Amino acid sequence: MPSHHPRLVIFSGAGLSAESGLATFRGASGLWEGVSIRTVCDITTWEDNFDAVHDFYDARRVSGAKAGPNLAHRTIAEWEKMWPGRVVILTQNIDRLLETAGCTGVIKLHGDIRLLRCFDCGHQWEIDGPRYDRQGCPGCASNRVKPGVVFFGEAAPRYDDLHHVVAGLREVDTVVVVGTSGTVLPADQLFGNSRAYSVLVNLEPSRQMNEGLFSERHYGPATQELPKLTPLLRERMR
Repeated sequence: MPSHHPRLVIFSGAGLSAESGLATFRGASGLWEGVSIRTVCDITTWEDNFDAVHDFYDARRVSGAKAGPNLAHRTIAEWEKMWPGRVVILTQNIDRLLETAGCTGVIKLHGDIRLLRCFDCGHQWEIDGPRYDRQGCPGCASNRVKPGVVFFGEAAPRYDDLHHVVAGLREVDTVVVVGTSGTVLPADQLFGNSRAYSVLVNLEPSRQMNEGLFSERHYGPATQELPKLTPLLRERMR
């Protein structure tokens, strides 16, 4: 891709999938579907709560199997098709709704709920159904198997990709940040402070971010607000 071509970066959070019926959670101290995040998403305690952890993610897969991509997911997929090779999709979401909508090459910053990973040998595999059968690792037979989701306190390998993208942003590039409160990753500092033209789309203002750093701010459901951005993006991606 010629370096002078404008690029589009999408950075999405749980709010993108909320209209598909998937629950959001707010930060490390909050509740996710009524369960403490510290119980089911903490690398220092997950083994102590082994059954609760797997029961929780089993239930998330069951509910996720009933969810389909919404217009916001499909809009992002359309943008990717409109400007092939020039759209980067970064998501904090662990569902596959972007992929189901037709997106390719999605960078999943926090892992994938459809995967399991062995804590001992590192082997990773896709679960057959919604529930983990507790059979241990097929690679080394270890029982230290965790969901393929990045827990609090755990290294997130794909953050290297995130920081590489941020470091490469230019004035001709556009970033659309959608559906994130900024609690886990500071989207305002990452993108609002960048050289790119930055657009924030959230259901409502977030106290966690300095939203004045963004070039534009739009509040409302993602399914309504994202399609409205297509004319702006057509102009900026020329």
